[in-house]
Amino acid sequence: MENPNTVIEAYFGVSSRSQEAAVLRLLIELGAQFVGAQEGSLLVFDERAQDMVFAMTTGSAASEQALIGQHVPLGSGVTGLAAQTRETQIGAPTFKTRQAKSNQPRAILAAPMLIADRLVGVLTAVSFQPGKRFGSDDALLYGRIAAVAGVVVDQAHRLNTLAALQRGRRPAPARRRDARLDGEIAQALARLTRAKPRAKERIARLLADVSVLVGP
Repeated sequence: MENPNTVIEAYFGVSSRSQEAAVLRLLIELGAQFVGAQEGSLLVFDERAQDMVFAMTTGSAASEQALIGQHVPLGSGVTGLAAQTRETQIGAPTFKTRQAKSNQPRAILAAPMLIADRLVGVLTAVSFQPGKRFGSDDALLYGRIAAVAGVVVDQAHRLNTLAALQRGRRPAPARRRDARLDGEIAQALARLTRAKPRAKERIARLLADVSVLVGP
C-alpha cells in the first residue's frame, strides 16, 4: 500500500494534516452519509499516466489500507467512466480493485472533481448492501459535493501559489481574485443545499465543523 500522505500531497500539494485535507475528508463522509453508502473515496487524476489513484477512503480502515495507491484506468468501470466523461455515473462495479476481503461492492456512485473544466479527481460512494441502487437524486447531490471538493482543491492550489510568491517577494494577487473565490464557494454551497433541501441542518453542522478546522 502506498502512503496516503504521499498520494494526496504529491497530486494536490495538500498535507494529510492540513485543514484542506480535513475538509475533503468531511465532504466524503457527508456525501456517503447522505446517499446511504458505507464507504467513500477520493481518487486523484494522474495526468501523465491518464488514470485515477486512490488517495483517501472513509468508512473502513481496512478498505483504506487496501485501496490507497491503487490505479483505475480512465474509462474503466463506473469511476473511470466518470473521469472520462466529466459526468456523475452510477452502476454496479465492473472494474475490480483489491478490496478488503470482507467488503464486496454492490453499487458505486462516482462524481468528477473539476476546476473549471479541468479534471483533478473523482469522489466515489460505495454500498455493500445487496440490492442497493443509487438514484438520480443521489447522483445530483454527489455531483454538488464533488463541485465543493473541487473548490477546496483549487483554493489550496491558489494559497500554495500565493505563499510561493510571497517567499519570492512578488506582489500579492489582486483582491478581486479573493472576491471571486468567495463567490465560487458560496455558489457551490447554495447548489448543494438546493439539491437536498431537507438536509440543510446536517449541512449547517458540517459547515460549523469546517469553520472550526479553518479557524478565524
